[in-house]
Amino acid sequence: MGIFNAISKLRNIGIIAHIDAGKTTTTERLLYYAGKISRFGDVHTGDTTTDYLPQERARGITIQNATVSFPWNGKNINLIDTPGHMDFFFEVIKALKVLDGCVVILDAVSGVESQTENCWNLASHIPKICFINKMDRVGAGFSRTVKEVIWKLNSRVVLVNVPIFAKVNSEEQFVGVLDVVNRKVLKWDPNEPDNIDVSDVSIPNNKEFLEQFTKSRESMVETLSMFDDKLVESFLEDAEGDYLKLNPEILNESIRRVTLQNKITPVLCGSAFKNIGVQPLLDSIVNYLPSPLDVKYPEINLKNLPMKYQSQAGLVFNNNKSLCAALAFKVIHDPIRGMMVFVRVYSGTLKNGHVVHNTTTGETFKIGKLIRMNANMPEEIWQLGTGEIGVITGTSIAGKLSTGDTIISDSLKRDGLKSLNRKPEFNLQINPIVTPPPVFTISVEPKTLGNKKSMENALNILITEDPSLHVTKDAELGQTLLSGMGELHLQIAKNRLLNELNADVNVGKVMVSYKETINEPSDVTIMENENKVKFSIAIEPIQEDLSENIIHKDTETWYSLGSDNNYLVMEKNQKFSDHLEDADWPLQIPYNTIVHSLMSSCIVILQRGGKLRNFPLYACAIRVKGDWEIPLDMTSPVEILTLSRTILTKITNEVQEEGYSVLEPLMNLTIGVMGQDMGSVIQDLTSARSANVLSIDEDIISSSGEKSLEFQQIAENQYLPPDLTLNNARLGNDSVSKKIIKATAPLKEIMAYSNKLRSLTQGRASFDTTYKGMIKLNQERLRILLNE
Repeated sequence: MGIFNAISKLRNIGIIAHIDAGKTTTTERLLYYAGKISRFGDVHTGDTTTDYLPQERARGITIQNATVSFPWNGKNINLIDTPGHMDFFFEVIKALKVLDGCVVILDAVSGVESQTENCWNLASHIPKICFINKMDRVGAGFSRTVKEVIWKLNSRVVLVNVPIFAKVNSEEQFVGVLDVVNRKVLKWDPNEPDNIDVSDVSIPNNKEFLEQFTKSRESMVETLSMFDDKLVESFLEDAEGDYLKLNPEILNESIRRVTLQNKITPVLCGSAFKNIGVQPLLDSIVNYLPSPLDVKYPEINLKNLPMKYQSQAGLVFNNNKSLCAALAFKVIHDPIRGMMVFVRVYSGTLKNGHVVHNTTTGETFKIGKLIRMNANMPEEIWQLGTGEIGVITGTSIAGKLSTGDTIISDSLKRDGLKSLNRKPEFNLQINPIVTPPPVFTISVEPKTLGNKKSMENALNILITEDPSLHVTKDAELGQTLLSGMGELHLQIAKNRLLNELNADVNVGKVMVSYKETINEPSDVTIMENENKVKFSIAIEPIQEDLSENIIHKDTETWYSLGSDNNYLVMEKNQKFSDHLEDADWPLQIPYNTIVHSLMSSCIVILQRGGKLRNFPLYACAIRVKGDWEIPLDMTSPVEILTLSRTILTKITNEVQEEGYSVLEPLMNLTIGVMGQDMGSVIQDLTSARSANVLSIDEDIISSSGEKSLEFQQIAENQYLPPDLTLNNARLGNDSVSKKIIKATAPLKEIMAYSNKLRSLTQGRASFDTTYKGMIKLNQERLRILLNE
């Protein structure tokens, strides 16, 4: 099999959803029906394949990404099961960085939920399939959920299958699906999960489904025809304008083409727990989601470096077929195997024993061993090809790789880096993963001075594995602080510190993570040392939250400094700017090393904090003017580090106390309440929570004023099969009287809010929160904080 052909058979996909939508249960069924496991586990009994951590099994939730590989219909699927809880959203960010497509799981009872929207927006750049799960549940609404996908997620849909029901004890029960593409009725036997009764929709016994099939097929063809001229041609010529005569193969090809363009979302339904609809989902994954050859080029730091797909090699950088480039997207420490780094190979072949260069840090080292992980079960391999996902392990990589690092090597020679040394691809970096800012903090202190070293080692393991955890030092209080994405996030980290990493520490209560920022740009400070190393640097505030790792502008480039919206801004140096991406770079020190050294200095100084409470600095741009000088023969970056830290220390020291402001996390709130409870909830929000109420809407699709008129019209015109749940929801008094309150509030004011909301509404309300950004404290809130 040729390399190109092998790559085309790969599917790198993820499972994303709101918590409790059934991701892990669906993953278990996918593995079972693909023959990867002989029996499926259960979330409630704690024996699932992908939720293998002790805390995952104890809590019944997914905490970290788990990778599994399995075949289906001649294709190889690499699947990443992601967490649904908001506190572990960074795991979703990491996964989507290296995935080519994803399956969005929706709860048919709850519909599109807040985390569904967050995940969808994060995955906006890749093709998706929707699987409406839990169709067996009381209150499940297929049509209602599809309308919410159109309305809330701004997506056109194609119904690949629709649910069918049968009367059991005088009640309608979900028993299977109507396959709109293949004209089939599929029914599952609840007592025999491996058996499917498949029949043609046109036989007399299926007469009741014919009208539903006809309307669904017409809707499918009309939607696809808006984007696919090939289908229109087949419809008019081969099918003679008859929707029902269109060949299933023609329809599948059309759905794939339009899905890869991200114009539509194929929708399927089922009940993973009842083993219904899983095989059609597997078919759709391989039929509709992209291979690594169908996706856009990766975003890289070298904007002028040529990239293309070649017929025998896959993705090639700068016409160099032997170049291997891979991105590290996850790091774990295994008690037996040591450090394990998960990588996605973008070009070339990564091989055991080959020397690799970390272009992010400048480190060069040899790969020890390559393995492919199936959840927590390793499978040794000798190479990873283009598009593949696997794991590097061995003692040689300890401390050499972090999440977001790019590594390059020669695919053919064990030590072929010398041939790359003066080529632009030697500095190639796949844009790293954006880390969100932490919003909660706990203090961590060793029980005795003798425990300090083990505490630091344990914390280092935590932040290496999970870069959304941050460790800082409070110089004023002499404390070590651990910050994370939420209370549960820090509970898990605390449990790992005490029980897995055996750190003898005392852990404080959860606090809000505050930041400081500067109010005005500083003056430019110019320094030159005795060896003619010269920098001119200033610090200025950033007025908006940026989410890109590298921002190229005409006269400058912005490099992200991590999770606190801080950036290093490198203005163009007229002496050297024309040679950044070619072999004529005149300095002994690579440009990437210069940038990396400056970034290291910036991070250290910004973490020291401001003058009000020593909180880490946030939203600061450190601008390096274009007149910097470095001697041509200098080989070590030590002087760059020393001089830049001296300048930055001088600048921050010269900013007066009144030149700083304190920032606090601001959260978005979405609260669902019954009409009779709305008044007390709003009063509590505005008087006790310092909240700003943005809108109050009816909880029915047609009343929302936030979505575009275009998608409102699409939702209303979309053919959907009869849905009793949807009809009942529109007629029932409870649903009509339910209100959706959207507001913003400081994080500090909504800690433990769920208990208060439960008390105000007698348990009838629900709420979700998402991080909105950092906001300056007003004078009253600042006074209270400074006096604490």
